[in-house]
Order: sequence, then structure tokens, then C-alpha cells
Amino acid sequence: MEPTSSRAGAAKPGPIKVNRKAKFHLLHGDDESALDRQRAAIVAAHLETPEEREENYRDIAPPGTQGNLMRVLGDVLSELSTVSFLPKSPRVVALSGVTDFFEAKGKGKKAAAARKKPAEGKLTASEHLAAFITRELPALPAVLIVIAVEDYEKWRKVNPANPVVALAQKQGTLMQFREQGVQFLFFDALFARRTAEALALWRDWLEQNGGSPKPYAQLAAQLRLLIQAKTASSPQLKSRGITPQRLAKELLPLEADRNVFLIRPDFRREKLIRFAANFTFNELLAAYEKLEQLQKFSIPLLSDPFVPDRRLLSELWILEFAGGRGAGD
Repeated sequence: MEPTSSRAGAAKPGPIKVNRKAKFHLLHGDDESALDRQRAAIVAAHLETPEEREENYRDIAPPGTQGNLMRVLGDVLSELSTVSFLPKSPRVVALSGVTDFFEAKGKGKKAAAARKKPAEGKLTASEHLAAFITRELPALPAVLIVIAVEDYEKWRKVNPANPVVALAQKQGTLMQFREQGVQFLFFDALFARRTAEALALWRDWLEQNGGSPKPYAQLAAQLRLLIQAKTASSPQLKSRGITPQRLAKELLPLEADRNVFLIRPDFRREKLIRFAANFTFNELLAAYEKLEQLQKFSIPLLSDPFVPDRRLLSELWILEFAGGRGAGD
């Protein structure tokens, strides 16, 4: 099924289409609002009244932040196999918070352990669930919704090789909901040097985040990635025989969210490489230095004798950064 996305400033989404014949849906992406709307639409398509939802709908999630499917697999299969007191209403189960469906991060011991399969002859929890969906679910008056909330900056992305994910792809019930909110639109406008648009989106972003320091921290984080992208295309590196692959492996941070060659999804890296051509090295380095004061006061301390208006500081920085040479208002 085609990916679905939302976009800040766009018109309100129309009616949500639900395939009522499908008994298994896997919804993934970083747009949590869109994921929740799709889940609610699927539930409403099968359970029309509050009484039906009260009796036949269940949310299941493993405890903790590192949810393991095996901890809730029995509950999921039991709920789906339970006969409803309302004969014409199916059981609907929404499973979320499971990490088994994501790619293992990095190359360390934890990642290796995450990729390990059980002893020969034993199935993984995902293989058990995929087998149940294939063999048992079609004959049951039940619907399973799997929800996988992704975070591309933390390398939290569904694994296409996972048996449950692969099955959803094969059945055509895999749906992606990628957020294109104000944060992403802001950086697109800023790095494209569309000054007026960047300022308007920055103000919207601050309004949405209240007093959170996250937008200010993201200014520095994204600018570091842009500097890395600019460095990768440097003719000086080429003349010294330093390839982008060597730069990524030996000279840049190993954390996935701090290395332009490791960030996900791939289109983010491609954008940064393209945007880097809009700036000179001197512009980028000077702009990074001027972020120091804004970063210092993004989280004011009680011991600070004076705290400047960080909104004003940030807008002046944006005006100078995006409005310099080559600006495109």
C-alpha cells in the first residue's frame, strides 16, 4: 500500500480508507497522530458502536521501553482466539510497543544478541506470530493491528526482513505514515535559504513546543550534519585520498544520529548533501560559532545573572544565516 504522510499547513485529511477484508494490518512510521487515526478507523470499521468496542477491542503492549514480543505473544493469541459474546462483532487487537519488529542498531554485542535466533528447531516470537496470522487468523472472527512507531534519528526503523513485517508487505497491508511536520519543513526552508518561510516555520515550531529547549538544540545538531555534508564534498579531502566511506568510518562520530552518512532515512542525507552546496565553509563555521550563546541560554540556569531573549537571538541568527549570500526569499 502506498505510504501515507501528513504535512504541516496542509488541508485536513479526508476520510480514511480501510480494507475491511484484511484481518491483519501493520502500521509504521514516525507520525504518531496519523498512526492513531488509522488505528481508530480500522477499529471503527469493524466495531461500530461503543458497546462493541468495550466488549471486543483490546490494546496490548509489553511493559517497559524495550518491549519484547514474547512477553505478550500469549495474550495476543488468546485475545484473537476468544469467541465474542456479540456474535456479529469480531475481536480487534492492537499490538504496539514491540521492539522485535525494528532493525538492530549498530554492530556491538547488544545488536548481535538481538539478531541471534533461538536454538535450531525453535521459532522466534515473530515467526510464531507470522505463522498464526497465516494459518489461524483467516478462520477466526478477529482482526490484528500492529503499530510500530519509528524514530529515524534513533535508528528505530522497521526491519523488512522481520517475518511479521515481511508478511504485511506480501499481503499488501503494510502502511507507512511519515511525518512532515513543522520541524522538517523549517530545516528545508532554512537550508534552502528561504528566509521569510524559515522564520515563519521557526515561530510555529516554538509555539508547538512551548518552552522546550529542543528546537534550539536541533539548530546545532542539524548544522553539524550540514558541515559534515560540506566536508564530504571537499576537494581537499579528495586530493588527500580520503573517500567519503573513510571519512564516515574513521573521522566522524559513530552514533547514527551524529553522522551524516548514518542518519535515516536515506533521503535526509541526500537533502543535506544537496543543501550544503548553498553555503561556503566559512559561512557554515561562522554560523556554528555564533550559535554558542544561543545554546548556552537554551536552558537558563538560576545562577545566570542575565538571560537574553532567546527567541530574538534565534531569529537574528536565522536572518543572518539564511539571508546571506545566495539567499532566496
